[in-house]
Amino acid sequence: MAEQEEQGELNTVSIIDYSMQNKPAKVADTFNQIMSAKVVDSLATKKQEISAAMFADKIEPEVETTEEQ
Repeated sequence: MAEQEEQGELNTVSIIDYSMQNKPAKVADTFNQIMSAKVVDSLATKKQEISAAMFADKIEPEVETTEEQ
């Protein structure tokens, strides 16, 4: 567990470790931080997808021209 704290990385192992140490406040904080990070990452990905779709070069349908003779 000390290795995880040094790295600053929180994951499900951290939640289990804090649970085993009987630290409910740390469990809740760790869970909330993990979920917040997932939501922020998901929103950033979605924003990139939307902006890419909005500003992508759109293909316009070709208009058939008939030649008059």
